[in-house]
Amino acid sequence: MAAVLAGCTGSAKPQTTASPTGSAPTTLSPTDSHALGLRYGDAPALLVQCGLSSDAIKPQTGQPWYSDGKVLPLSGNGAGSRGAEFSTWWDAHSNTVIAGQSLSYWQQWAADHDALPTQVCGTSVSASGLQAKIDPGQPNPWTG
Repeated sequence: MAAVLAGCTGSAKPQTTASPTGSAPTTLSPTDSHALGLRYGDAPALLVQCGLSSDAIKPQTGQPWYSDGKVLPLSGNGAGSRGAEFSTWWDAHSNTVIAGQSLSYWQQWAADHDALPTQVCGTSVSASGLQAKIDPGQPNPWTG
């Protein structure tokens, strides 16, 4: 499905997150390789949520990671194996084309730009807000 093409910009401000060991917060620059890796890992669920919201993605019923048009939390209490099930679905569907590019292309774009592409997600959703809903309690490397 095609979407209206529009320009996208990412934020350049650093983000503070809790360190993995629970010690003092760590400031992550949007270009920091650790933050980039975290964004790359988070991007599939965020992009799929955008695709669900715009009806560009319609998963089969019965997917354990999906309910009522939403990607369910992939980590935390009650998540079970949703993260693994989602990864399996992503591996099989990452070549789905939205706005002229594959989801895997948009995954890299989002990680590199520290933002969700407006071509896929529009302008009303932030990567950091969406990531907090899908992966609650996990480090949030998004500033956009």
